[in-house]
Amino acid sequence: MRVKWTYPQLVMFPSRFKKFLWEHPNYKAPLEKLIYRIFTYGNFTDLQWLYKKYPNEAFSLSKKYSDIKRGVKFWMEYWYGQRI
Repeated sequence: MRVKWTYPQLVMFPSRFKKFLWEHPNYKAPLEKLIYRIFTYGNFTDLQWLYKKYPNEAFSLSKKYSDIKRGVKFWMEYWYGQRI
C-alpha cells in the first residue's frame, strides 16, 4: 500500500543533495521526497541541515515511515524536544 504524501509542495534543494534526488534536474523536488531521501541516504550533517530548515516536517515524517532508521528517529526526537 502506498503512503499518501503529507508535504507534496516543491522546494529547492542544494546541489549536494543531487545524488539523492537524481530524477529532479532542476533542483526542485517534493518536500516529502527530499526529507525521506535525506533520512534514507544522508549523513549526520545532512540531518542537521534538514532539521534546521524543516523542523516540524522532519519530525512528523520521522514518525510516519516505519522504515526510517532508529538513529534518525532518535535525533529528530532529541532536537524536537530541545525546542523552546
